[in-house]
Amino acid sequence: MTVQSDSLTETPKAQADRLFEVFCTPEPLTEAAQKGMARVASRLSAALALRIPFQDGELQAYRFVGNGRGSVVLLHGWTGQAAVMTAFVEPLLAAGFDVLALDFPAHGRSDGERLHVALGVAALHALHAVTGPWHGVIAHSFGGAVAFAALSGLVGDLPPLSYGRLVLIAAPCSMPRVFETFARRHDLSPEATQSLKDHVKRLTGHPVEAFMGDAILRQHPVPTLVLHAPEDQEVLFLSAESFVSAGPHVSLHPLPGLGHRRILYAKETVQAATAFMET
Repeated sequence: MTVQSDSLTETPKAQADRLFEVFCTPEPLTEAAQKGMARVASRLSAALALRIPFQDGELQAYRFVGNGRGSVVLLHGWTGQAAVMTAFVEPLLAAGFDVLALDFPAHGRSDGERLHVALGVAALHALHAVTGPWHGVIAHSFGGAVAFAALSGLVGDLPPLSYGRLVLIAAPCSMPRVFETFARRHDLSPEATQSLKDHVKRLTGHPVEAFMGDAILRQHPVPTLVLHAPEDQEVLFLSAESFVSAGPHVSLHPLPGLGHRRILYAKETVQAATAFMET
């Protein structure tokens, strides 16, 4: 195939540049995933839809109004959207919280064609400017990486965001490991792998090694609950154990048998996250 022969003649940097675009481009949803998304999207009809200016387009966000106890933000994972986080809405409203759900760039009804952690942090800042301050954040998978990166102040000239409590659901702790896993999947050489990682420094001003969730939570000790299924094959349970090493302000609640995605809809997950926001 032409793509294969081209890839053989690429320099390591050119290969890394090409694959970084792949890394940042969400895959189209399967037909089954589209049907599943349509089933939960109806829950968004009860919310106030917000269009938030962002870069060359707009972000889509949703606000569910509670009793003014504070705002809790819901952040979806890669190829998700606000709708997949709506199992948390009714329990949080019942507890008195306002609830905000965001479609990240290139997801749901937000504009854009690509997404990476730095872009996700910038999107959070845009949302916060309109809806902050926030009581807490509940984030799944990639959204969790954005949530802890936003605490760090390591993304360009964006200051650290602050929120009182954080729930990380099946979230990756080590961004270097994420890049290394992607590089192995695409058989990148060590030189090309380093070129891939160098994109992080160009985007944020800091090397990818700075984006370690345990180190960031150690420096920014937000009370944090980690929910993770031990058998998760997309984000290994090692990440959950690493988060806990940040200190006593981080607690781990294993949820066996729920995998990487079903964990979002499980009653145990919703109850644990809501109770943590209430404490």
